[in-house]
Amino acid sequence: MEKILMLGCDAIARGAVEAGISYASSYPGTPATQILEYIAKNSSVKAEWSVNEKVAYEVAYGVSLTGRRVLCSMKHVGLNVASDPFMTSAYLGIKGGFVLVLGDDPGAYSSQNEQDSRFYASFAKIPCLEPSDAQEAKDMTKLAFDISEELGLPVMIRSITRLLHCISPVTLENIKPEKEIKLEKNPEYLLAIPKNVVRLHSELNKKQEKIKKLLEKYEFNKIFSGKGKTGIIACGITYLYAKELGEDLPIFKISAYPVDEDLIKNFVKNLDEVVVLEEGYPFIESLVKKYCPNVKGKLSGDLPLEGELCVEPLLKLFGKIKSYTKNFPLIPRPPVLCPGCPHREFYKALNEAHPNFVTGDIGCYTLGANPPLKAIDTCLCMGASIGKASGISSQGIKRVAAVIGDSTFIHSGIPALINAVYNKSDILVCILDNSSVAMTGHQPTPAIGITAKGEETKKIDLVELCKACGADSVEVVDPYDKKSTFEAIKKGLNEPGVNVVIARRACILVAKKLKS
Repeated sequence: MEKILMLGCDAIARGAVEAGISYASSYPGTPATQILEYIAKNSSVKAEWSVNEKVAYEVAYGVSLTGRRVLCSMKHVGLNVASDPFMTSAYLGIKGGFVLVLGDDPGAYSSQNEQDSRFYASFAKIPCLEPSDAQEAKDMTKLAFDISEELGLPVMIRSITRLLHCISPVTLENIKPEKEIKLEKNPEYLLAIPKNVVRLHSELNKKQEKIKKLLEKYEFNKIFSGKGKTGIIACGITYLYAKELGEDLPIFKISAYPVDEDLIKNFVKNLDEVVVLEEGYPFIESLVKKYCPNVKGKLSGDLPLEGELCVEPLLKLFGKIKSYTKNFPLIPRPPVLCPGCPHREFYKALNEAHPNFVTGDIGCYTLGANPPLKAIDTCLCMGASIGKASGISSQGIKRVAAVIGDSTFIHSGIPALINAVYNKSDILVCILDNSSVAMTGHQPTPAIGITAKGEETKKIDLVELCKACGADSVEVVDPYDKKSTFEAIKKGLNEPGVNVVIARRACILVAKKLKS
């Protein structure tokens, strides 16, 4: 066995490889992007960048039905997109081990919200494991496949940006062989139709006690004895924060959900006060309040409800420091478009065309909202720009533009474009095609014809795709050619119908690589 330093992302990926997975699927999204990248580059496992998280989950579920093990990874908001198949897959169950890895982002370092994926696991009634360091991340991921197969359910690994992007020692172990293919027809369990659903739901409910007993068997949730009448309940990485206090206090370390409430009762019964530490929402604190009248945490106001928790608020709570600042004492440097970025030139032309309103989307081009460009008026979620523009124009507002990236358009913009055409919108759709998923590290897209493994495949033609969706006009421009870009934008804003302008020039950081 070999011990090396690994990112949390890489450790999770390695755990899946060691477990003998046959496939991995994902859509790029910080902080979970590197999980699939590690598998694609460092193993023989088949891996794919799916067009969105819903498709990634469905592909993974299909692999599981063959009896083989599969990993699906995405960032927390990606599960919003994949929630439809996710929720129902718990009813139908799985065959080969199915592990879903979520990268939550407390502090919203690269996200539009701070949602807590533990609620999704609870909602779907499946197990959720939450590691505290990279070694646990690898070990839990590997073990999660066994748990998945024993329960016949998907298992969630919930981690956060700080763990996924930090490095710590990990011991590598042998890689298990792939499982044999065993695809069987079983419509009574695999068809989510009304005559089966209530029965399947009942069977899922009956599995809940088995889940709790299985998690208890593996001792994911442990009580560590200590001195004093103040105890700490620490979830995931916050266990390390608790240890940094340097106090010999009783600690209840939570690494798996659902939590056996008897463990909570046993832990708090001889304590005068309990401090609950968790990144995200007060998921466990709400539960602890049932058994202890004196609970300090997010709900009590002793710890912040928003942002990343980290160790400083805890140190202040225990009197180790008098105060702390959330920001480093440095002059803030907002994120900006890279020097030579084609998006900047596009936005200059867009501003000169004076649209009445510009709806934005998720990606590098969102940075066009910042000074000095100030070119975007709203940003909601992946693929929302076209729908928002349609809604605004439906109220009689003219010269509305939607800005969306090439990968985001393929992710979830295509249905919105069809909807805009079908409902007779008068909007300009601007697709900024920079030949990569640039914001998350220049992953390939279907529009450039390269897979996650670096293999050549068919290219998707965005022009023909937009025409097939019924767009009234489709024009391709080079954003470096400011005059033609401006004229195309001006024309698209002034003419009725759904008009598309594709601003095509590769990201400045990958252009040379694509040419080679």
